[in-house]
Amino acid sequence: MSDVVSSRLKWTVAGTIVLLAAAMGLKAWDEHQRADANLLLTLQAEAEALAGRVGGRADTVETAIRLVTDNHASRSAIAAATPGVDAVMTLADAKQAPEGSRLDAAATVAETLMQTKQRAGLSELGDVVLVSGSGSQAVIALAPAGTWLPVMSNGREVSLVSGGLRVVAGDPAPRPANGLRPIRQARFEKGQGLQRSALACSDIAGGGIAVCSTTRADVFTRDDLVSLLIFALLLAAPVLAITGLLGRLSKKQADTFVEAARDEQADRIMATVMRSARAGYWEWTPEQTSIFLSEASSEMLDLEGMRTVSLGTFLKQVHPEHQARVRQAIEKSREIGWLQVAFVLAKPPLRWIEMRGSGSDTEDGKLFGGILLDISDRKQAEDRVKAAERRLRSALEGFNGPFALWDHRKRLLYWNRAFATDFGLTDTLRTGMTHETVTIARSGAIRAERPSADDNQSTLIGLQGGRWLKLVERPSPDGGLITIGIDVTENIGIEEELRRQKERMRKTMLDLERSEGRAGELARKLTEEKSRAENAANSKSAFLANMSHELRTPLNAINGFSEILAHELYGPLGDPRYKGYAQDILASGQHLLDMINDILDMAKIEAGKMTINPQPIDPVDPVDAAVRMIRRKASDKDIEVVLDVQPGLPEIDADHRAIRQMVLNLVSNAIKFTNAGGKITVAVQQYGPDIKVSVTDTGIGIPAADLPRLSRPFEQAAGSHDRNYEGTGLGLALTKSFAEMHGGELILSSIEGEGTTVSFTLPIAGPGEAEDESDDRDAA
Repeated sequence: MSDVVSSRLKWTVAGTIVLLAAAMGLKAWDEHQRADANLLLTLQAEAEALAGRVGGRADTVETAIRLVTDNHASRSAIAAATPGVDAVMTLADAKQAPEGSRLDAAATVAETLMQTKQRAGLSELGDVVLVSGSGSQAVIALAPAGTWLPVMSNGREVSLVSGGLRVVAGDPAPRPANGLRPIRQARFEKGQGLQRSALACSDIAGGGIAVCSTTRADVFTRDDLVSLLIFALLLAAPVLAITGLLGRLSKKQADTFVEAARDEQADRIMATVMRSARAGYWEWTPEQTSIFLSEASSEMLDLEGMRTVSLGTFLKQVHPEHQARVRQAIEKSREIGWLQVAFVLAKPPLRWIEMRGSGSDTEDGKLFGGILLDISDRKQAEDRVKAAERRLRSALEGFNGPFALWDHRKRLLYWNRAFATDFGLTDTLRTGMTHETVTIARSGAIRAERPSADDNQSTLIGLQGGRWLKLVERPSPDGGLITIGIDVTENIGIEEELRRQKERMRKTMLDLERSEGRAGELARKLTEEKSRAENAANSKSAFLANMSHELRTPLNAINGFSEILAHELYGPLGDPRYKGYAQDILASGQHLLDMINDILDMAKIEAGKMTINPQPIDPVDPVDAAVRMIRRKASDKDIEVVLDVQPGLPEIDADHRAIRQMVLNLVSNAIKFTNAGGKITVAVQQYGPDIKVSVTDTGIGIPAADLPRLSRPFEQAAGSHDRNYEGTGLGLALTKSFAEMHGGELILSSIEGEGTTVSFTLPIAGPGEAEDESDDRDAA
């Protein structure tokens, strides 16, 4: 019986040894495969990182090309200001270069790129060629390919591949690609004997060029030999372990197994919780030579199945640009007793990981551990907020007038460069300064200051350099303050000239009264002075009419970027106060833009520069368009808007845009002076040779004494200011001017407390024939 047991034991031991040998062999093969996989991952990450770097350079060059095409910037200046670019020119100019030159080779590549709709390629002389536009007026940029890639060491090689050509870093001369093509999956290629090479390529966004990273990788390395020797030595140990375990499984060992099972179950529960929170646990071994990772941490670092890794293996999962900083933080933590560092993983997609930890004393000695957190969402949100702030700051810095933002306690929050330079406060301003302090500090740069005659909330300021600014300060809904300055130097000059003309005219009239004998001469002078005064007034109106682009452009930029922030188009802003500030800026900017548009339109009309373009149109079309545009504004105030159209109306010769603007002005006024629950009726009817458009509201009405003056510019009803209604008072004046341009007229009727009806007529025959008929009637 004992012989049978002995025989079975021998066969059991022999079988166990065979199985262990097979397992160790598979382990050696698995480690070899993992080493190859890690090498390919590193090469792929390196190729993609370099592709992103080259793509960034290509984006910079494309931006420079657009400056040439869109803004007609100097090509030589753009090339000199763009690192790594030798020349920027049109395709037509490049074709004129001598045959065999760099420009001739670049022109050939550019034509091929335009045909294949790609943005970048390599020329036969080793240059990177980028193209923008189409046809002979397309603009190309030329850059030496060798300068776009870093020179690698340790047997690694980085190259650019395009169109059968290959340029290696450090060797700008092109060579055949020899079958090398851009791929997304890294691979090994055979060499001579036991030699082979690892290859990874990544396409650059936009196509045309790929970045490839290669390195030599032996089939059987020294590490593989060492591993085999270690496994051979370890194979002898299990014989003793197995024979000992056969007869020595005690109750204490069984309890140990039960405890281990419980710990494993607790670890699984903790792993589930940590994975849900996108977090994982880590700790150093007592010797601090390797790092233990929880299952969630291993998955987070793309090291599935690896629970204890060396510091080198851990750092390979970190992006190359962050590896040195992470290594330094880990080494320093051993001295200071805590660790906190954020880094990007090497393998795409882009993920941010934060590593936190601290040391503590235990019975087994010093224990150092902590958690890994996936903070990608937080980083992306922070980047979006920073990008939005940069865009808004760029827009405000691009505004050539002073701009400042104050909080509800009138403390300075933000100012642009023009605010500091115009008032000589470059070295004085700081966040939190009060409005009074800044006002006192800027007095040294001001030589004159007086209220604006046309706006009691604006101030005209004369600077020491001779410039004049119109400083407008408007409150924001949260109780803050917005300060905007506009350069009105030329306008002030015109006003001064007008004042001097009036003074000379007054003196001329006095001289005329004192000397009857010089009546004829003085009358002639009076006529001349009057003409000059009228010319000065016309110049002022013409100046305002021509200022539309200069005034609207910065306001459009402010409104556009503040709208992006207010609607959080690029993601949440983080702090809700930012959204409120952005809403305040947008509301104030839109209100100011509406005021400027009305003033400029009225100035154009007075200067004779506002014209209409009559075309045969359906009279209902522009009216319906205006009602649809403003219906939402009425709905927000709970006001019903009804469109009443007489059927069978004929076409009329009129300006579609002008009619739409007139209806918008009238309905906007009606909404402004109609309380919630009211009704506005827009009617379109034919009365003889005219089409009549009427807007009737159930609002507060207008006193009969105010009706004659409401169609004049900047006029409002006497009670309007008491009711805090916003507006410039130009709506009815603009509508009347547009109606008269069409040959029609504006009609007002109102009953105070019951409502108002404002109508305008449009001749069906158009403005020209209407004027002819009027002249015929006058002659008769």
